[in-house]
Parts: sequence; structure tokens; C-alpha cells
Amino acid sequence: MKHHDWRLLPVAVAAWGASFIASSGWRPEPQAVGAMLVGLVLLALLAHRANRAWVAVIILVVVVTALTAGLRSWQRHTGPVADLAAAGAVGLVELRLTAEAVPRSEIIVAPAELVSVEARGSRVLTAVPVVVLASGELGQRLLTLEPGAGYRVRGRLGEPRPDEAVAAVLSLREVVGRTSSPSWLNAVANQMRSGLRSAVSHSPPQQAALVPSLVVGDTSRVDDAMRADFQATGLTHLMAVSGANLTLLLGVLLATVRAVGVRGWWVRIVALLGVGFFVLVCGQEPSVLRATAMGIVALAATGVGPGNRSVRALCLAVTVLVWCDPWLSRSVGFALSVTACAGIVLLGPVLRDSLTRWCPRWIAEAFAVSLAAQLATQPIVTAISDRVSVVGVGTNVLAAPFVGPTTVLGLLAAVLSPFGEVAVLPGWLAGWCAQPILWISQAGAALPASTWEWPASPVSVAAVAVASGALAAALVWVLRSWLGGAAFVAVLLAASLIRPVPLGWPGEWSVAFCDVGQGDATAIRAGPGAAVLVDAGPEPGPTLECLSGLGVDEVPMLVLTHYHADHTGGAVEVIERFRPRLVLVRSGEPPRWLVDAVGGAGGEVRSAVEGERLRIGEAEWSTASVPEQPGPVREEGEGSAENDASVVGVAESAGLRVLLAGDAEPPAQLEALRSATEVGVSLEAQILKLPHHGSSRQERRFFAVTGAALAVASSGLDNDYGHPAKAAIDLAEGLGMTVARTDRQGTVLVARGETALGVVTRR
Repeated sequence: MKHHDWRLLPVAVAAWGASFIASSGWRPEPQAVGAMLVGLVLLALLAHRANRAWVAVIILVVVVTALTAGLRSWQRHTGPVADLAAAGAVGLVELRLTAEAVPRSEIIVAPAELVSVEARGSRVLTAVPVVVLASGELGQRLLTLEPGAGYRVRGRLGEPRPDEAVAAVLSLREVVGRTSSPSWLNAVANQMRSGLRSAVSHSPPQQAALVPSLVVGDTSRVDDAMRADFQATGLTHLMAVSGANLTLLLGVLLATVRAVGVRGWWVRIVALLGVGFFVLVCGQEPSVLRATAMGIVALAATGVGPGNRSVRALCLAVTVLVWCDPWLSRSVGFALSVTACAGIVLLGPVLRDSLTRWCPRWIAEAFAVSLAAQLATQPIVTAISDRVSVVGVGTNVLAAPFVGPTTVLGLLAAVLSPFGEVAVLPGWLAGWCAQPILWISQAGAALPASTWEWPASPVSVAAVAVASGALAAALVWVLRSWLGGAAFVAVLLAASLIRPVPLGWPGEWSVAFCDVGQGDATAIRAGPGAAVLVDAGPEPGPTLECLSGLGVDEVPMLVLTHYHADHTGGAVEVIERFRPRLVLVRSGEPPRWLVDAVGGAGGEVRSAVEGERLRIGEAEWSTASVPEQPGPVREEGEGSAENDASVVGVAESAGLRVLLAGDAEPPAQLEALRSATEVGVSLEAQILKLPHHGSSRQERRFFAVTGAALAVASSGLDNDYGHPAKAAIDLAEGLGMTVARTDRQGTVLVARGETALGVVTRR
């Protein structure tokens, strides 16, 4: 076991903590800042006089870091640009893109450096970072702009959050023209990235999407299904520029040059060239430099370099990085990089030594690195995702041998891309090296319990941290024998096949609001093992999992309020699995895919009729409103016409009534009030499912007529739409309703008690 040098750890912690506080946007009075700095300097002098040199050093690090980081934060968020952003000024802006634009849901985002801005009768020359946002046609135009080049654009400046690194948020309105070309270094990097995409364009679509994301973090071609598979299997880090990518790249590169007889300083030169190419192709933005630093430290810990210095190197890297960019201290990606690297440095060699007692070193190395990194990062991952990946260790171990060759061949294709078709061969080979990673992610995500839901409360995250530490200590001993290793693999396999549920789940319930992410799926109990389902979620997996957890094996009726994908994405699989006898839909001709699916299951699909009451076992459905057909079926986007075409109805089970309005916006909500009165359907209910996932656009009269005691918002955690909106929550609470949310509480079950509603949540 190596003896690590821990002397720089307090310095790194001091620098990180001071940067975190100073970059928070906190603006104390100058007198208070001066008093604190003087006090800290005096403490440092006293510590030095008392022969406590390290205490003095740490205090000085805090003082210098807080002062420099606070000054940089103050400069970013004050001055002419900040004033224009606070006023929401529209003007002519010159900027230089610092990295490629990337899609984020329906918004295109690009980092840039502001060069000048003309607005409100003045022209400001500057050099501050901004983030550019665009959508629609302008978003597609933004995707074509070249990193490193200068452009003149028109847009509206907006304020960022106080703890953000950018000085303003620029909403793009027009691209006027190009003002300068990228530097030769940026031009080379742009050519390589573009060449890599061209080189893999002949490969199957999923390979063509994965290779650029593995090599340069370009996820523009990655679809939602692939992203979901990688999230479920703990492989998402491979799609970003990370230290793991560089570690595996250098591992393959150095093994290759040593195999051909390269020795001594030439090995180090090759390693430096590899790092240089990695940075050049991936870009020189902070995330790449962070990944490079972490990758070099992790490489030293796994045998390429003096491992006993790796803790010192990690602490030095953290200190230098937060000094260079104080906002890294607030970055989840940075925290994940540091903790993963710390796990590899501290736990990886110990686990490897345990495993090498009975298995080959290269297998032990791969397993130990993946296991150490996951155990170290799991508390942070759980805190941001409400998940624990059960299959993550296995999938990372299985995928690791293919990441290095894919990255090396991808970089080779990028380097050769200026020479034309010669780059196609390494690009094609890189695609097939990446194919096993795709198979691994798909197979792992298909397991019934590939991830476990886990609440992100402080107590729960602390429990995960304690459990991870205890498991790490136990595995050091367990993995010393092949029998212990086999037992550990068996436990992981069993855990990935059997999903734990809360004690007593589901218990008594009448209505279940399923946690399906950013979408809707509501189950109304219709008897033992039976339920009416209203909407089917954005994808089948979470919906089927929810129904299975409720013990539902029969869905006699399915209601699809409208055809947006977040309500119908799981419909085909639900229909194939449960074969509902009746599928109710909005007015108009149903889409062909739905007719085919229902016909194949032997059921009937028809439009709902206002005023009809349908009895299904112990449940009853009453249709209150069926707006006129809005036009052609639109399954994507945020179309208000399709939202307002939503069927509005009241479902009842065991005396408990719930009003369900799909994505109806205020005009459709008012129409539902009128229609319900005409056809004699009461909208009074104990529960209101917030229309349109709790968007900000709601009609107070629609909420008030229900007299509901509980409002439920079905939305995805940290979704890009801001659902549920504060305005909707305030409206519901102002009318005396308690609000439950699937994004924070998971699946919400409601039963009718003797004196009040009984609400049970999954988290």
C-alpha cells in the first residue's frame, strides 16, 4: 500500500472553499471585506509567529483566493455590460464564439466572448464571457457558426444568475455577418472536429453519433434513447470530455509505443503529444483543461508515473484549476472529476492488489478503476439524479477496453481528415470499436432494475456516502478471493434484476400519478389488478414500471388526452402489453400508428364524447370537454393548438374524484368550464392534476371550481421548461390546495381516508 503525501490537501480544500464562496455572487460591504481580510492576515501572522507555518499558509491561501475570485466575480457582474443586461437592452453585438454550439432540448446554446455592444446610444468595448441562446431557425443558424470566429449579431441582453461565470445571457435575434476568421489553431481544431464527423458518417447512425461524443464530447447526433441507455448504465461520462477518456487514450497510446520498442524519455514525449492532440481536437475550453488535469493525475495513480505522489498532484491540480477559473468550484462536473480521480488514486490500487491475488492484472486494473470511481462519485450522482446505478460498475468494466481504441482511432481519423478519404478507414474502425459499448448500454438498461430510485435529501445522500465507504472497506477484503468476487458479481446481478420498493408499497390507493419524467401517466384503480390509464408517458419503460409496481395486470381502458409525445410515447407498448378494449382520444382522425396498435390488440379507438359517462369496474370516467380538432396531428414541441385540443375529464374511484385536463391552456380551460356546465358534468374533485405539467399559464376560475384539496404536478426533474412554474404552485396553494410533485417526490399515490386524503410518495 502506497504512502500518500497529504500535505497539500488543506490547501486544496481552502482554495476550493474560498472560490466557492467568492464566486457565489455575495456582495458584502467594502468595510466588512476589509475587516475580514485584515483579521485573516493577522491570524496568519500569529500562526507564523507560533511556528504554525501550515496554518499561516492556509489562511493566506484563503485570503488570496477569496480576494482574486471575488474581484473577478465583481468585475463580471458590474459595469456597463451588466447594466445593459439588467435593463434587458437590445443592441448590435460583436462576439467571438469560444466553442461549438450545442442543442439543449429545443434551445441551442453557445459560449462566446463579448467584444463590443452598441445599445441605448452607447458603444461598449469589452472582453467578457457570455452565453448565446437561440431556437428555431436562428438556433439552426447558430449551430453553423464557427468556433473561434468573430460575428456581428443582434440580440437582447439578459442577466445571468449571480453565481454564473458569464457576464450576460444573449438571446439571439439576427446574425448580421462575420467579422473575423478563427486563429490558425482554432481553424485546425475546427477542421479536425468537422473531419471526424465526416469520417464516421459512413458508419451506422448510432456509431456515427457515439464516436464524436466519445472523442470530442460532440453529442449533437445522440438521440434520446441512446442518452437514456447511457444514463441508466452509468456510462454518461463517456459522452463528455472527461479525464477517463484521456486516461484510456494515453493507456492505449503508451502500451502501443512500448510494444514497438519505444523507451525512456520518448515515452513521455509521446504522452505529451497525445495530451496536446487531445486538447487541440476537443477544444481549449475550461472543461477540457479540467479533464486533462484529472486524467493525468488518474493515469499516474494507475501505474504510469509515481503513484505515491498522486494525492499531492491531485491537490495541486485542484488548487491551480480553481485559481484559474473560480467558477469550477461550483461545477458538478468538476466535483465529479475530482471525486472520481480521488477514488482511483486512493481506492483503485488497493482494490487492484486484492484482485491480482487470483485474476490477471489487466482485468483487476479495469475492474478496480471503475469500481473505485463509481463508489467515490455515487453520493454526488445520487444528489443530482435521485438514482443509484446498479449496473454501472459492470457496464463500465465491460466498456472500458473499447473506449481507448475508439478514442485513438477517432483522433487518428480527425488528424487525417484534411487528407480526404484516407480518414474514412480509421473512422469506420472507430465506429465498430464503439459498437460493443452500444450493446453494453442497451443490454444493461434493459435489465429490470438497472437503476434504483433514491431520494436526494441530505439524510439520504449521507446514507449513500456512508454505504459507499462501508462497501469500499468491505470489498478490499471480499475481493481477495475468487469466491468473494463471484459472490459480489452475483449480488450485483441479483440487484439489477430485482428492484426494491418502499416497505408497504403500494398499499391502499385509488389514484396513482406515475413518475415518468417530463410527461403524464395517471392510473385510476378499477379493481384488484386493474386500472384505467390516462396518458402513457414519454417512453414505455417508466410507465410499465409504475403499473407493475402497482400490481396492475389489466388496463381495460386507455385515455390519450392529446398527441404530444410526452403523453403518447409509451402508448404502443402499453397497448401491446395490456390490450385495452377501448382507447379514448381527442376529436379528429386518430394517427395511423395508434389505429394499427389498437387494432392489433383487438380493441377499439374512438374520440371521446362530451357528457359521456363510462363505468369500468370500480372506476368511472366522465368526459367534460372535447375541443374541436386543431388540425394535423403534432406529436412534438409545445404547440398550443394541440395542447388546447386535450380531452378534459373527471375520473372517480372509491369515492375519490380527480380532474384531468391534459395540457389544456387557459382558453381550453375556460371552454371546459362552459362545456361541463352544458353537458352536466361536475368539475368538483378532491384532486386536480395541474394542467400542462403546472406551466405558468393557468386559469384561476378553472382551479377554483374544483374545490380540490390536493394538486399534483407531473413533470421531470430539472426539466428545461421550468415546470411546475411558481405561478401555478402559488395559484393552487392560494386556493387552499396542497401541492405534490412527481419530479421531487416520485410516484404519488392517493387514497380516500375517513377524514382526509391519504398521500404516499415513492421518495
